[in-house]
Amino acid sequence: MPHEVPKPMGIGRMIDLSFQLYRKHFAKLMSIMLICYGLFYLLQAMTQGQTVQSMFNMEGIVNYSSADAEPLLSEGSQGWVVFLFGLVFLFLTPVAVASVVFLVYHVMKGEEAPSALQLLRMSFKRYGGLLGSSVLFALMMLGFIIAIAIVTMILGMIVAAILGGVGIILVSVGVVFTFYYFVIRFMYFLPVVALQEESVGFGRSWSLTRQSFWRLFGLFLVMMLLIYLFNLVAGFLLALVPMSGIVFALLQMLVNLLTAPILYVVYAVSYFDLRVRDGMGLEEMINRIGPNFMTPPPPPADQ
Repeated sequence: MPHEVPKPMGIGRMIDLSFQLYRKHFAKLMSIMLICYGLFYLLQAMTQGQTVQSMFNMEGIVNYSSADAEPLLSEGSQGWVVFLFGLVFLFLTPVAVASVVFLVYHVMKGEEAPSALQLLRMSFKRYGGLLGSSVLFALMMLGFIIAIAIVTMILGMIVAAILGGVGIILVSVGVVFTFYYFVIRFMYFLPVVALQEESVGFGRSWSLTRQSFWRLFGLFLVMMLLIYLFNLVAGFLLALVPMSGIVFALLQMLVNLLTAPILYVVYAVSYFDLRVRDGMGLEEMINRIGPNFMTPPPPPADQ
């Protein structure tokens, strides 16, 4: 990517740049996903087994019966697998996200992106801070959920008594929107911690997103819709081909692996766009010109 002074981007430009980075660095992104989530998706495929195929098979959609589903793992084993899924996401998602952030960081600086292993190594150097802040973020969101649930119950009873079913719908929409508001405002703590700007990063994330909530909300809404439609179409196309349940589940796993990195790339690109809007553009320009660009020339030597 050529050297140029960073400029603020709109939603369309961020999506376009994200897909460009996804295509150009596809091998590195997929390597990161496989290393971090390969076992997770494999266990997911084993857990779903015939159940997934039955749900997406054209005949199964019409004549589906849960009694016919044959998952490859027993019900007792599935509980442990679900628990393992949670551990994988808790312990490895910060590493995967930070690795993508480092990749985009080097590209935005006009440097050659390191290999997937180098990116992961860079992330693990900050693993303590990444994991600790991620746990704090999860606890914060849990606290918000509890607080919002309490407020919702109180408001729901009041509004339902006045407006009936319409009021309940309005309250539900407001609750979901409020939750995502706080998620977006605080979720950029990971790049802040990964790049060693702050030890936790929540205050910095809140500051960066102060005037950008609606743009970020629209960006991730568009991306989630695109990914959902792609996965939906891919699932129905796979259902047209006769295959065993495990093969179908593995192909679904492959589709998920293909789409997973793009959200991380969009997340990283949007973070650096926030940095540009916060003044990084001027900072980068100064650094590229050199540290002495404002130093006045020395006076001429006395003859």
